[in-house]
Amino acid sequence: MVAVRNRSDRPNPIGFPGVATACSVKVIYGANDIILSNSVGQSVASIHIWTREVLNAPRWCVPFINGQRFGRHYRVLPGDTVEFVYPWGFKGSDEPMSAQDLMAWRGLTAEQYEQLLRQGLPSIRVKGQEVRHQRESVKEWFSVVPPGAPKWITGNEIEDTLRVWQRYYRQLLTADDALEILINVHNLLDVMYPKVGEGREAIR
Repeated sequence: MVAVRNRSDRPNPIGFPGVATACSVKVIYGANDIILSNSVGQSVASIHIWTREVLNAPRWCVPFINGQRFGRHYRVLPGDTVEFVYPWGFKGSDEPMSAQDLMAWRGLTAEQYEQLLRQGLPSIRVKGQEVRHQRESVKEWFSVVPPGAPKWITGNEIEDTLRVWQRYYRQLLTADDALEILINVHNLLDVMYPKVGEGREAIR
């Protein structure tokens, strides 16, 4: 277990490491773990911020609560175990991914993953082995621009939007959903920064 000293120059809103009790929360990353007191009710995002320096868990890690994937807005309960998982499993980009690695990377639940398989998600099926996925094939499969989309929207932006936003939605997002998100963000930025928007439109 990692030992941490109280740093008076940096207030900690989730409590300091202590002995495990019914009201404590255990946080894990890789081979390291830490017990936090007074953290019940805090969001996973807050816990990640205040333990990142201790556990050395990158900011893009995916949170699992008691073995189940949850969003970063989940508020921990007494006795919860929070595990941060590196989304790419420390594997090379060309090495086939397992279903678990792909779900962590894309922010998918098991149900959403099965739905994608039925829709034709690129897969490698070897007799006697679990299904595997090539990263580049999956990215290309998601990089489809819906008909009628503005010219400035690319397949890469659609794929990236689906990957980033899926973990915050219960329903499976589609390319049309990604398009709507991109346009809404574009319009919001134009309202907030009109001069920047004018320059962007002049270029496009």
